[in-house]
Amino acid sequence: MNYSYELITELKRKLELKSDNETSKVLPKSTSGTISEIKNGKRTLTEEQALFICEMCNLNVDWVLVHLAQESAKSPVAKSAWLRLGKTLAKTVNALAIIGIVLFSQASPPNHNQRIRNVP
Repeated sequence: MNYSYELITELKRKLELKSDNETSKVLPKSTSGTISEIKNGKRTLTEEQALFICEMCNLNVDWVLVHLAQESAKSPVAKSAWLRLGKTLAKTVNALAIIGIVLFSQASPPNHNQRIRNVP
């Protein structure tokens, strides 16, 4: 399955749509024929359509646009460059997540079992 159709599938799941025809009525500037062409790998989502799906499904816009650019790139050099950028983005996101986990795990929660002393 290509990335554009994976996004359409996610939109269908999120909005509980049963068919590509129903999806074409929700997705901007699309028809059931457009969805079929995307499904068969003959075309990709437009940026506008991808951004709509990001908003509806709460997806990371940067991540989606990088993958969409990689999918629609014509030359092997461009595909490779987008792939490297996607990997760099993934590593950065993972590193930030690890840093966040470490920082938040360092903070000690308040001890609610301690008695508060009255200070005169």
